[in-house]
Amino acid sequence: MPATYAERSTEANGAFEGRVISATTGEGVEGAELTFAGSGGATSARTDAGGRFRFVPYTAGTWQLAVVTARGYLPFGPEWGQSPIRFTAVPGQRISDIVLALTPEVELLGRVEGADGQPVAGARVRVLTGRGGESVLFPTSDRYTSDARGEFRFHGPEGAIVEARHPAHASARAEVTSATLLARRLVLKLGGHEGTEATPPGDASLAGRVVDGSGRAVAGALVSVTSAASAWPRLYGDALGYEQVTDEEGRFTVEGLEPGSYDVTARLMGLSPGELRDVAPGRKDLVLTLGQGARLVGTVRDAATGKPMSSFTLAVLTKRGPLQRVPFAQLSFIDARGHYELAGVPAGSYVVQVAAYGYAPSETHVEVPRNTLGTVTADVSLGRGAKMTGRVVEEGSNLPLERARIAVEGMSGEGALSVRYDALTDAEGHFTLEGLPTGQLSLYVSAEGHHSRIISGIRVGPEATAPQVLELRKTEEGEEPQLDMVGIGAVLAPREDALVVGQVFPGGGAAEAGLVTGDGIVRIDGRPVVELGFPEAIQSIRGVENSKLVLGVRKASAPGTEGSPAPIVDLTVTRRRIRK
Repeated sequence: MPATYAERSTEANGAFEGRVISATTGEGVEGAELTFAGSGGATSARTDAGGRFRFVPYTAGTWQLAVVTARGYLPFGPEWGQSPIRFTAVPGQRISDIVLALTPEVELLGRVEGADGQPVAGARVRVLTGRGGESVLFPTSDRYTSDARGEFRFHGPEGAIVEARHPAHASARAEVTSATLLARRLVLKLGGHEGTEATPPGDASLAGRVVDGSGRAVAGALVSVTSAASAWPRLYGDALGYEQVTDEEGRFTVEGLEPGSYDVTARLMGLSPGELRDVAPGRKDLVLTLGQGARLVGTVRDAATGKPMSSFTLAVLTKRGPLQRVPFAQLSFIDARGHYELAGVPAGSYVVQVAAYGYAPSETHVEVPRNTLGTVTADVSLGRGAKMTGRVVEEGSNLPLERARIAVEGMSGEGALSVRYDALTDAEGHFTLEGLPTGQLSLYVSAEGHHSRIISGIRVGPEATAPQVLELRKTEEGEEPQLDMVGIGAVLAPREDALVVGQVFPGGGAAEAGLVTGDGIVRIDGRPVVELGFPEAIQSIRGVENSKLVLGVRKASAPGTEGSPAPIVDLTVTRRRIRK
């Protein structure tokens, strides 16, 4: 994928040129329709046989990429006026080599089974994508019922969560991974482990209104309902949460919630969000108020030349404590001046992250003082990233795997214009990744007919990294694809000064060492996790199979006395191969 660049042109109001590609194959998408919305109206463009498009705006200024549709692909169509992708037309400037990625619409076969492996008919199935804001204009079915064979057919992008419920069984959830998309099949096993109690059916709801500071109804606001952060490690509903868009009277209703405690947030671009925490389902009188906020502005430049970057993605995260970062906004900008602007930022502490193709991601910390309604500036410089090459082969036979996908875990953002840190192998199994940050990272590797892997502990230096040889196990006939990884076998989340255990997998090193849900990891081999930060802490916990590490743990079963925290106990934990 070439870097986007700006150059002088003769178009009075500037111009944009690029391609629409498949997010999974990188091939051009023919016949894609792109609609751009500006202050004076809308205009459209269509891709040719190679997926190329050209957009010449009839007026300078900011245009939103409002809609992208193509046959056989999931549509991009957020609420009108709420697109996270901004094109700024500058007179006499043409920006070329823009790349927009669409996710193929793949039909998947789902199967709901009981603990005994037999099909379960009549199970209620729900598909949660966490991308509701991108498809408001094109609502799709997200609820299904399994038939007599326990089967249902559905569409879901990578990263979607599918949950199944039946009154006679414990609920089940499974993620749509790249391996799932390759196999086109997903199995949900109801019942859980022995002793698991059935989760109450998700029949509860929350309803209310979204208003502005003057009490007027706000239409088109995106309302998100997620398990209350304060409840962790208990998780209510799905981690992706549930979304709804307000109607013309600002009203919303979110259904299908299980009993518990939830955080409810309403957002509309340009206004600061409204939030209610620790809300119990059943309430119909919620009121979320959107307010004014600061304008976060800045310029993104090439660190070596000082020239403005004409294409980049901006992510703003709210800091909650020393470890936790909560996504606030993600936007992509196409602007020859390298300028960005985000309105409606409330008082608080933020991390601003910027990524661009071929450049290592960079971040800066920003404080927005109380009662600030003016401008807060945060400029960012990006340096060229490192390069990694390698080869994906089949374990045992050493045969090259063509069209295997390699992605840097935790770095490939969502959205049509998000910077993607991934690659596909060629006929000889070779791949190249560019724009990587220095340090340790993990790679997610998948290929059709093979089990996926997360490979950790890969060190990236400032120069080209040594070629990597990545092996994948072949799936046997009738075998469901699994995910192989090496770690301690625990789901962790940052809270205050610790990584709190949310789930422990049987047979993993964490279970062997006696770690349980609610325990907090505060040190890793003597280093405080607040010093490491969440990403580096996770990389430190992973490593070579059967190697050991010492975790400083604050046990959930040993509360502190007189307001002081519980004592820290050192536990030696063995890293094990986990298959799930």
